[in-house]
Amino acid sequence: MHPPADAAERPRTGTPLPLPSAIVLGCLVVAATTYGLLSDDAYRLVTDLTRSTWRAQDAVTLACVPVLIWAAVRARSGSFPAHVLSVGLFTWFTYCYAHQAVGVPFNAMFLVYVAILALAGFATIDGIVRVDVVSTAPAFTRAPRRAAAWFLAIAGVGIAGLWLSDIVPALPDGLPVNIHLAELPNPTWVFDLAWLIPWALAAAWMLHRRHPAAPVVSGVVLVMLLILSVAMLTVTPMALADGLGDDPTVRPQLVAFTVIFALLGGIEASLLVAARRRIGATPATWLRPGWWPQAQ
Repeated sequence: MHPPADAAERPRTGTPLPLPSAIVLGCLVVAATTYGLLSDDAYRLVTDLTRSTWRAQDAVTLACVPVLIWAAVRARSGSFPAHVLSVGLFTWFTYCYAHQAVGVPFNAMFLVYVAILALAGFATIDGIVRVDVVSTAPAFTRAPRRAAAWFLAIAGVGIAGLWLSDIVPALPDGLPVNIHLAELPNPTWVFDLAWLIPWALAAAWMLHRRHPAAPVVSGVVLVMLLILSVAMLTVTPMALADGLGDDPTVRPQLVAFTVIFALLGGIEASLLVAARRRIGATPATWLRPGWWPQAQ
C-alpha cells in the first residue's frame, strides 16, 4: 500500500519529552529535599546562614516538583510555553544539584544529587535542541526582546562584577571572604562564572541580534533565574525560623537578600508574563522529530 499523495508534504512533529523521566526526576528531588529539610546530618560543618540558605533552596525546589509534572503533561499535549517552563525547571535542577553534588559535605544523598544532576542536565539539553526555533520565531514578534536583553546583560555583568570583586583581590596571596569549606572555592562562583553568566549574556546578545533561538534560550534562563530569586527570598523566613534574626552579622545579609531578589524576581516575573501574553500562535511543528536529520 502506497502512502497518501500528500504524505511527503505533511509536516512531521517530534516526540515530546518523555513523561516518565520527569516523574523519576521528581521522585529523586522529593527524596533529596525531604532529607535536606528534616535531617540534621544533611548540612553539617557549614555556617548557620549557609544551612538556612540550602534549606530554603530545598523548600522551593520541592515546590517545583508538581509544577514540573504539570508542565510536562501540558507540553506533551502540545503546549509550547509549558515546554519552555519545563526546560527552565530542568535547568534549575541542574544548577541546584551541581551545587549540592560538589558543595555540600558528603551525606547519604550524594548519589541522589549526582543522579538528579545527570537527568536534569541531559533533559535541559534535550528540551532545547528539540525545538524548531525557526518555525517558532514568528510567534515572538511582539515579545519584550529589548527589555529582556537589557535585563540579562545588566544582571550578568553585575553578578560577574560582584563575584570578581571577591576573587580578584585575593588572587596574589590571600583568601576571598566568601571562601567555601576547607578553603575550597565557592561553587556558586564556579557555576555562575562558567555557565550561568555566559548563558545570560549570550541570550542577551541573541535577543539583540534577533536570532531565532533567542526566545527559547532567554525564556529558559529567565524561568531558572526567577526560581533562584524565589529561593533567595525564602532564605529570610527560613533564617528567622532558625533563630538567626537576632544575629547582627546575619541581619544585614537578610535585608540585602530581600531587597535585591525582590527586585530581580519582580523584573523576571514581569518579563515572563509579558512574553506569555504577547506570544502568538505556534505551529503544530514546533517540536522537531529528533536531534539528527532524518533519512528520506
